[in-house]
Amino acid sequence: MFGSRRRQGNAGPEARLPARTRRERYTGYVCGIAAPFICTLAAWPLRSILEPASILMSYMLGVFLVASRYGRGASLTASLLSPPVFAYYFAPPIFSFAISDLENIVGLAIMIVVASLTSNLLDRARSQAEIARQRENRANALYRLSRALSDAQSREAIAALAAERIRDEFGAEALIVPADENRRLPVSIAAVGPGFDAEAARQAFAANSTRHNQGAAYYPLAGSQTVFGVLLVRAEPSSRLAHPEALALFETFRNLVGQALERLYLAERAREAGLQVQAEALRNALLSAISHDLRTPLTRISGAAGALIDNADRLSAAERQEFYRAVFDEAQRMAELTSKILDMARLSSGEITLHCEWNALEEIVGSALTRLDKALRERPVRTQIPDSLPLLWVDAVLFEQVLANLIENAIKYTPPGSPIDIGAELAADGLQLTVTDYGAGIPDGMQQKIFDKFYRLSGETEHGGVGLGLALCRTIIAAHGGRIRATNLAGKGAAFIIDLPLREPPALDWGETGESGG
Repeated sequence: MFGSRRRQGNAGPEARLPARTRRERYTGYVCGIAAPFICTLAAWPLRSILEPASILMSYMLGVFLVASRYGRGASLTASLLSPPVFAYYFAPPIFSFAISDLENIVGLAIMIVVASLTSNLLDRARSQAEIARQRENRANALYRLSRALSDAQSREAIAALAAERIRDEFGAEALIVPADENRRLPVSIAAVGPGFDAEAARQAFAANSTRHNQGAAYYPLAGSQTVFGVLLVRAEPSSRLAHPEALALFETFRNLVGQALERLYLAERAREAGLQVQAEALRNALLSAISHDLRTPLTRISGAAGALIDNADRLSAAERQEFYRAVFDEAQRMAELTSKILDMARLSSGEITLHCEWNALEEIVGSALTRLDKALRERPVRTQIPDSLPLLWVDAVLFEQVLANLIENAIKYTPPGSPIDIGAELAADGLQLTVTDYGAGIPDGMQQKIFDKFYRLSGETEHGGVGLGLALCRTIIAAHGGRIRATNLAGKGAAFIIDLPLREPPALDWGETGESGG
């Protein structure tokens, strides 16, 4: 089998070059025989002008040209034929192989030596050029495979891509069976295809060693830790894998595929670990929020209800009303906290669909302020909303929730009685809505962190929440195609800026208004 030839000899993959074709060798020898006669025809008209030594150089040029094109064998043929041809036509006495001039004899000897050395040097240069070309082709093949494998995002994609590249590069039938997420060969390996043995593939995978069976080879695809699949290959005797010099490239191909499968496996494990860490963090944050922010109202409700039960006869009507109010307020607060948690869960899972309609911004702002009328009883709210603003294509209920959360946030983190500013203006890319308070502002570096789920700044007032208000705002605004950011304004406090895209409002139909022209 082709896989067993790799260790024959110590020559590297570039030490052996592809043999020349028979036709090319025959052509080279014919040119080697013809070169001396061609040089003779070229020099014959100049025999009365040129010295024999100069004519001898033309034969050397012929040998050099043959060597540069057809290699050592053809050039040696030309160099061996050139001396007798030169002696017969140009060395006195002409038309005789005898040479009477010692200078011509020395010149012929030098020509033979120089021709032999030149042909050897040229042949070596051709070999080096061929080696360089082969190395370049292998480097390009490895680069293309490595780049393609780096883009693959699944085991199936890696298997299909690698099998295709092996077929194209080596002319061999290839099939890759990757291990599943539990690093076991799938049951479907029994249907690997004709010509392959599933049991041999399992043995190669289990033993992490190459198996051969019925003309096919089974290679384990190993990473740095374990085996991540099996490469099944069937090659014809005429394929490139039949040549030992191609086996090193094939081994590198196999290692790259194993590393790609290992990379994907490790990425999946890292992603799962990250999700587990994130889920654990969210679970802990939720439990902390529930234990802190829901336990307080429950304790107050329980205490007020117990006082009403135990002291119903001794309490005045005003005292009972105060306990009733405490139970109502704490129950409402608990309902709002629970609603925020459920809203965030639904929004994050994509279960809530926006019900967008054309709405006037001042109406949504007015509805949010009415909703928080009790909390804003001692706070001045200053609005600067131009009448010329276009209608907004938004879900009025959710957008009102955003404004309510921002206003509640301003109430929570600012001194009692401090004002709250709400302003809006047209920007280059849409509408910009700003809610500004007059508190201490947002600590440096926390401008983005405060929008994370369950994140709360230290030093909250007794009206603290579960840390979902701003996270809900960001999710709702993002669902509308906008964005929200926080900053500090000089002379004021924190400012929450909402950027919303604008759509072309519908044209006013005068016929529906009941108005008509004169």
